[in-house]
Amino acid sequence: MKQILTFWLPLVLSGLLLAGSGCNSAKAARSTSKKEMSAATLLGQLAKNRVSPEWFESRLKINYAGEDMSVSASATLRMRKDSLVWLSVKKFGFEVARAQITQDSVFVIDRINSEYTAAPLDYLASSYGLPASLQQLQDFLLGNPVFFATKGLTAEPLGPTYRLSGGHEGLDTEYLIGADDFLLKKITLSDTRNKQEMSALLSEYGPVEGAGNFSYLRNLTLSSPYSGTAEVALQFSNPVLNVPTQTQFSIPPRYTPAK
Repeated sequence: MKQILTFWLPLVLSGLLLAGSGCNSAKAARSTSKKEMSAATLLGQLAKNRVSPEWFESRLKINYAGEDMSVSASATLRMRKDSLVWLSVKKFGFEVARAQITQDSVFVIDRINSEYTAAPLDYLASSYGLPASLQQLQDFLLGNPVFFATKGLTAEPLGPTYRLSGGHEGLDTEYLIGADDFLLKKITLSDTRNKQEMSALLSEYGPVEGAGNFSYLRNLTLSSPYSGTAEVALQFSNPVLNVPTQTQFSIPPRYTPAK
């Protein structure tokens, strides 16, 4: 579980194969992207579908399959816009880890080993060679596109989707957007300098009160020379938006710093 947290946080908390949350699945794409469309127009369509609540809470099921371990767990995710991300991970009904990410810091409690991590947010980038910001993390968890830069993007029709792609200072991004609904179908983020990549398939779209369509299922492929290759699935259920919630976080006095 500790390996999941240290690798998953910089990628997914900066940026986790289950199905069926009781939501309505997205209908199969009927249209094809025969019509040329500019990058600016596609960005505008993505902006219309953007999920941006002040508060967000959801249950999660996490499946992780890496080169040296496979594990599943449940979790509760809570966020406040531009303020924090809070995560409680449980196994067999008991909390095994808790994490809190703020604008400038990351804190992780490992209850199995009675250890904790407390570090600046840029620790994630320096340790794993990937950019990490609270905004990028929240956008990813909400199913929004994660942009390193919006200038110089190119758009092209690609079957039932449009492809929107671009690069900035060694960071390449690619988005596949549905031609019929303009919902985000796939995100690929590549760090060419450090040979790292994350791709995420977004599916199981369904309505959420006050937010339009929300992707309830994310299937991720993570590749990094630091941590190898892993497949991670995040299944969201019972999301609640714009309802203030508690996010308690304290490090027990007997816990020691993680090595």
